[in-house]
Amino acid sequence: MPKSLPKFSLLFLLVLTITYFVHSTLISTATLENQTNILNFSYIFNGIYTLCLVIAIILLLKKLKDQIGFIFLAGSFLKIGLFLAFTKFNSLEIDKSVFLDFFIPYLVSLVLEVLFVSKILNNIK
Repeated sequence: MPKSLPKFSLLFLLVLTITYFVHSTLISTATLENQTNILNFSYIFNGIYTLCLVIAIILLLKKLKDQIGFIFLAGSFLKIGLFLAFTKFNSLEIDKSVFLDFFIPYLVSLVLEVLFVSKILNNIK
């Protein structure tokens, strides 16, 4: 495990938490409806999944060095599929009005995943 994993985890959780509070504040001031179920679920799901995906990539790095890009890509597709499945099982509605409630934490998580994984891959010899 790289020494930078705790640093990434702390930075990732800090950025995701700040984004959550800004996002939820904007939603509560902009609308009268207080539908935070999908928002809370989206941030928690993306946070946990991103940390698990990064740890899995680190664990598989030495054995499957040439396939890490495909594993990362498959993990990203799986994230969307699992999110939609969990929302369906938990009776959470996904429509145009809550698209940003999913997309913002997904985008923040994806950007930080890409930056960290690319940094790891650049350090491999």
